[in-house]
Amino acid sequence: MVITVTLNPAMDKTLMVDNFKVGAVNRANISRYDIGGKGINVSKVLKEFGVDSLCLGFLGGIWEQRFKDTLDKRNIKHDFISIKGDTRTNTKIVDINNNVFTDINEPGPEIATEELELFIEKFNHRCKVEDIVVLSGGAAPGIPKDIYKTLIDIAKKKGTLCILDADGELLKYGLEAKPHIIKPNEHELSKMLCQEITTKDQVIQAGKKLQSSGISKVLVSLGEKGSILTAPEGVYEAEGLKVKVKSTVGAGDSMVAALIYAHLKGFTPEDTLAFAQATATATVMMEGTEACSLNHVMEMVEMSKEKVKELK
Repeated sequence: MVITVTLNPAMDKTLMVDNFKVGAVNRANISRYDIGGKGINVSKVLKEFGVDSLCLGFLGGIWEQRFKDTLDKRNIKHDFISIKGDTRTNTKIVDINNNVFTDINEPGPEIATEELELFIEKFNHRCKVEDIVVLSGGAAPGIPKDIYKTLIDIAKKKGTLCILDADGELLKYGLEAKPHIIKPNEHELSKMLCQEITTKDQVIQAGKKLQSSGISKVLVSLGEKGSILTAPEGVYEAEGLKVKVKSTVGAGDSMVAALIYAHLKGFTPEDTLAFAQATATATVMMEGTEACSLNHVMEMVEMSKEKVKELK
């Protein structure tokens, strides 16, 4: 079973606006709501790929039932802790004319100690040998910064494969538990290693350094420039595919879903990276945080394979 953990879910509200202006009245042409949070986004893509998963985390307030109903409709399993606080709303403003994306993210509800204890107990119960656990995104207020370290320690003792996709202190402490796979971007990689990382060589050296510390695979997403995978077999680069971008939200989460799919299918590192890059590309072509389809990804895989090469 694939288990995705979302410690601070959000209802993603997307507003499509012509010539968005700060400090003025703006009228949206289109608005849409999508359930979100990085782990939930991973589960949405996995479902499109025909892979079942279980969503864990916290839900509360006016959006709680909407999340559950939507997941039920998509046939995605879930077992959230119901909390007293309100699940947050994140607002995405898309300036159609200027192709500019603005995110306004709320902090999320305060998680009480007893709610966190219930979650850790549930997580411990759910993890089984040969499961895959995805720990991604931020944590709501009240959750300790070493939570991912705690969860990875629990999961690894159960014989579970751990994938970490986080930032800041959550990533810093999570790395101490040596997850099997991580997926940072350039910015997160720079903060992680306390050094500016801007060149391809710097990304490669950073990936190798993390691998030598006990992390099996490091996939660094570079936005429109592509991505670099450091794996036991070697280091591989995928150039970005040029497409019309409708939303950048969820591209990294789609890459995590692609890593899981590739692992389950036994892909080579080259095919893994090509599939991950194709998945991210298909995602940015979607509006809001809607999940890309496997058919759409497969249409782009051959183009992506042509952009993948092993780096010496």
